[in-house]
Amino acid sequence: MSVHVAPVTSSTIVVAVDVGKTSALLSVTDAGHHRLFGPSEFAMNRTGLAAVLARVATSVPLSGQVKVGVEAAGHYHRPVLDHRWPDGWEVLELNPAHVAEQRRVQGRRRIKTDVIDLEAITELVLAGHGSPVTDRDVVIGEISAWAVHRSRRVATRTATKNQLLGQLDRAFPG
Repeated sequence: MSVHVAPVTSSTIVVAVDVGKTSALLSVTDAGHHRLFGPSEFAMNRTGLAAVLARVATSVPLSGQVKVGVEAAGHYHRPVLDHRWPDGWEVLELNPAHVAEQRRVQGRRRIKTDVIDLEAITELVLAGHGSPVTDRDVVIGEISAWAVHRSRRVATRTATKNQLLGQLDRAFPG
């Protein structure tokens, strides 16, 4: 499955999201690094995300191409990725190691704050990094097919091993 990632242009708007266990921080920045919104903290639930997105939608120009960058954080970031984002917004998942490396590049190696992470996420998205979030049903279908294939292979291996041990026991009793 091929996923098209739109290139970053001068009209690109970046929505950076740094996710925590119970809350998340969000900021909106344009391609010229001008902050349009935030940073704004919200509760990590459906209503909190919907409320902050309603406020974000008012600050995003209609002509802008919007890219949402979310740092992967265990399973805590999944509700943000699975949220129903506005049509045309591209959602990207970022590797936490890349975000940490970007903090180092910015000279903030030992400082770990959510606002600095938002800046690092913004820089990475503007540089074209991030994995596009694909349709989960396709991914789950592929993983299910691989799991079935593996279980068949394991069953064949087990049967072969049992047959071989049976033959060895008959050939060399005792």
